[in-house]
Amino acid sequence: MITNIAKSALHTLSGNRKMYYKKVQELANDANGKVVLEIGSGKQVKGNYSYSTHHLFADAKKFIKTDVNPEFGHRVLDITQMNDKSKYDIILCLNVLEHVYDFQLAVDNLHKALKHDGKLVVAVPFTFPLHDEPGDYWRFTEHSLRKMLGNFSSTDITPQRSRRWPTGYFAVATK
Repeated sequence: MITNIAKSALHTLSGNRKMYYKKVQELANDANGKVVLEIGSGKQVKGNYSYSTHHLFADAKKFIKTDVNPEFGHRVLDITQMNDKSKYDIILCLNVLEHVYDFQLAVDNLHKALKHDGKLVVAVPFTFPLHDEPGDYWRFTEHSLRKMLGNFSSTDITPQRSRRWPTGYFAVATK
């Protein structure tokens, strides 16, 4: 089991979360009047939702926090079972897909839930220890992400660190 101190050190060393949040901030700057769905908003730590990017989306029309854990106080949502259609402008799926066993079904459901020209924002670790066990299933490469996001009209994938030695990936897929 990884302690909070160890998690903090790992995030500092990998730098993934800092890079993701910077890129999400760029998307948030263009979220005026848009409906945003956040997958895996996480639990409260010291009065704040430590993983949520809600604070970046002040101009969004609506920002919906979700998680599979009802104890976290968000809308409960399992992305392998959702059936929303053309409902969201932006879906944030940051550091979640490695915990979803049927990830392709989840991505297909997220695709259906986006409006035309909507954006799915995905962040996944690559070189990172097992965490939240036993529900840590996958590490995706750039190539697997491209196949997984193949139904989107365009996909931009950025490796964290270098392309040959990534610690994670950030992808924006447009429907």
